[in-house]
Amino acid sequence: MDVASQGTDLALQDIRLATVEGGEAGVLIMRSNQLLAVLSQVDEDVYAPQGGWVLEVGFGRLSGCHKIFRSVEEALSWIRSRSCSVALS
Repeated sequence: MDVASQGTDLALQDIRLATVEGGEAGVLIMRSNQLLAVLSQVDEDVYAPQGGWVLEVGFGRLSGCHKIFRSVEEALSWIRSRSCSVALS
């Protein structure tokens, strides 16, 4: 991904999250060079047959939220709806 999300000032960066079994696919979501959230891809074989993405950690208005999304795009829409009114300095 490593690109700005279309239509907003959100930026995404692909990462690998350290786990016991190796690494999981992840995405950092940032706005104005500030980290908003970390998503990890759901292991389809272990956790959910339909797959998806988990909000592992959110910051600011996203703090304490733990959700599963069908896609990164769905997660971005949810994140935008909760963080777009926050003024970042």
